[in-house]
Amino acid sequence: MRFHIRCLASAALALSASFAPAAEAVPASQRWLERPWEIRYVLFAEEAQSRQSRNAASREFNAEQQASGKAGIHLSAAALFETTATLPVPGARPIAVVLLAFDRVGRVVNQQSALRNMAAKRSVLGDLALIHIGSPRANPYYFADWLQGIPGDVSFSPAVCSSDDRRRYEADWDSDSYTGSFGCREWTSQLYARDRPYIDVTSYASHGSFIGELVGWSRFEDPPKPVIGRHGKTWLCLHECPAGEQPGVIPSIQAWTKKHNYPMPERPRKQPLYPNADYQDDLNE
Repeated sequence: MRFHIRCLASAALALSASFAPAAEAVPASQRWLERPWEIRYVLFAEEAQSRQSRNAASREFNAEQQASGKAGIHLSAAALFETTATLPVPGARPIAVVLLAFDRVGRVVNQQSALRNMAAKRSVLGDLALIHIGSPRANPYYFADWLQGIPGDVSFSPAVCSSDDRRRYEADWDSDSYTGSFGCREWTSQLYARDRPYIDVTSYASHGSFIGELVGWSRFEDPPKPVIGRHGKTWLCLHECPAGEQPGVIPSIQAWTKKHNYPMPERPRKQPLYPNADYQDDLNE
């Protein structure tokens, strides 16, 4: 985890150097796109223990970077996150959910003190970052990637993705990885599909069904959709549960789908559902 954060920071610096002329005062990592903000929320989900470890590693990483005095480098926004909900799961580890909510100009509307007076920006490099509104030149806090996906394919892209998603769709991806084989392309495909009433984030592996480490999102133009997933033998509603229901255990998925006139969740034919191997011709054009 800490290695991934370090790689992210190094990559951002390297790209900044290659994009920006020597005389450019603002590094590419802080050159923000001037366009309307379209993201209503970004959601992170993973086991609560993993979330705690991620936050701790991010705080340590940020302290090291700030002590170095480097300008322009992206810090890790995970150090600022507070868990929005912790969902107990019978017979399994609890799931933690972190929600970043935005208004239409990109300001964070979470009430947590660490996120107050912050706004989201998208850089020319595709980084999604948080900046202090009163100190726009301070080091930004990276929280996700904006990835265009497969050229010409708009069924699952563009998408808000995590650093794990960059590896998730490669040919050597381990389908039994603890991070799960449900990624940002699968989320975005279900988000974009108007005929789907919910987003099912379940990962399937040889050792069973679970909710892995994932990032999801929604636009202002998208209607609210419940986010559900199976963790072990238990179905959960993680976010935007229907009819005023609170996030937590769905006692019976059969009764729940019948109550809300939803179809039953179905296991996909494979995961990841949209690997790069299926789009080699498009990627190599």
